Amino acid sequence: MKKLLLVPLTAAAFVLAACSTEKPGTPSAAPSSPAQGGESTAPTTATGGADPASIDPCSLVGAADLASFGTFEPPVPENVGGARVCEFTKDSQTAADSVTLSVGVRDKQGVDGVVDGGNGKTTGNVNGRKAVLVPKPPASCLMALEISASARADLVVVSTDPEKSCGMAEKIADIVEPKLPKG
Repeated sequence: MKKLLLVPLTAAAFVLAACSTEKPGTPSAAPSSPAQGGESTAPTTATGGADPASIDPCSLVGAADLASFGTFEPPVPENVGGARVCEFTKDSQTAADSVTLSVGVRDKQGVDGVVDGGNGKTTGNVNGRKAVLVPKPPASCLMALEISASARADLVVVSTDPEKSCGMAEKIADIVEPKLPKG
């Protein structure tokens, strides 16, 4: 699988500090580390042209995929803001170590509809798939991956550090992207 380079941390810090509406560039997933104690779960790639409504967001990330980030509680499925979402919360001893990952599928909203919220957004691709990275200070980051022109998968990471959140979102995008249908 072809992997692209991460936006350098200094550039990510610049994006976080900037106030313009859109940043040129290429968000791209980082090479993911193998899960502790074994391999990552095998991708369950959907077939080309699959209906986004048939995608279960909880099937896009597994415990083995998250092992390099710590131990997470079982996923909690819910519907939030027009998306089917699966939320993963890290078992943590302190608030500083706290992390929440939400994996959502939006059946009727494409990546062109991602709003930057005033902190800028970086458009590009992850493994050839159109993507948008949006830092959302003080502590979260959104990575949106195109499923089709009118559907997308959203990866939202909330931690105590926006750089950490965006870095994790980019790594999770590399796990999720091969499991999405090709348009």
